[in-house]
Amino acid sequence: MQPPEASIQSIFLEKVRKRLTPNISFADELAEVLNISRDSAYRRIRGETILSLDEAKKLYDRYAVSIDSLFTVSSNMVPFYHRALTPEYTLGQWLNSVAKNLEEANHYEKKQMIIAAKDIPIFHYFRLPELSAFKIFFWLKSIIKDPAFANELYRAEAVPVELTQAGNRIWDSYAGMPSTEIWSDEAINDTLKQIEFYGECSFFAKPNQAAALCDQLIKLNNEIREEAAEGKKTDGSSFKLYVNEIFIADNTVLAHMDQKRSVYVSYNLLNLLTTFQESFCEKTELYLNNMIKNSTLISATAEKERNKFFNMMNERIEVFKKKL
Repeated sequence: MQPPEASIQSIFLEKVRKRLTPNISFADELAEVLNISRDSAYRRIRGETILSLDEAKKLYDRYAVSIDSLFTVSSNMVPFYHRALTPEYTLGQWLNSVAKNLEEANHYEKKQMIIAAKDIPIFHYFRLPELSAFKIFFWLKSIIKDPAFANELYRAEAVPVELTQAGNRIWDSYAGMPSTEIWSDEAINDTLKQIEFYGECSFFAKPNQAAALCDQLIKLNNEIREEAAEGKKTDGSSFKLYVNEIFIADNTVLAHMDQKRSVYVSYNLLNLLTTFQESFCEKTELYLNNMIKNSTLISATAEKERNKFFNMMNERIEVFKKKL
């Protein structure tokens, strides 16, 4: 906590500093963003030179640190950094931004993600090339309405290589991130509905693609089941999986990075709201911890409950597949 005599500028710059990964020099970063010398950056850090409004705006744009959040940590006004897909902010930029955030988070000594997931967290889909390609194609054609895909039928080869590579980066980083996930028994439904929609609209280039994607979903479930049994992901990072029978209405992520916390809330499937405000992060953590208390742990222990859950998911996929 900042001492009472700390100036608003020092509090503001301290919040900016906390956004940086430990291996980055704050003075060097400040000098680069504000286009000033290193000595000038130090004068601003020491409070000898007052930040201009333009400089504060540049730091806000870069690090999403809001000035109004400095006046009270318990304010009901919560500043969010908004990342929405537009013609100017492409899916490629969105994927690379997620990959970069995960890569930076992995630089911290102590890190963890807690995820309340309405659907299987998207990170997992990127571990299997076929599912990764389908998800990206679906987003491009049916969510973003990219004109280049308006008349395309689904083929994995139609997905730009740079997007699948960004997906690979996301999975590689998430595989190294200790995480706790809270699933509901509806976690598989969204993807099944997407496959069903493409089948009904004749959006598959080949007649067997829907069934092949169902097989990939079963493969994904089985891989996650094996990791849950070990309590570890493929590279050894901690993995806790809970099942909550109460419907999870949204996808919420809480990230811990040393002493920092951030919350990511998704809406309209891919758009993200991000905040670092302490009071909001604290309330979100309390909510997630309460959800965990009312959930069943199926990783590392509870073999019967774990197999029951994944068998139910796979049976649902098999029933769906037979109706294709």
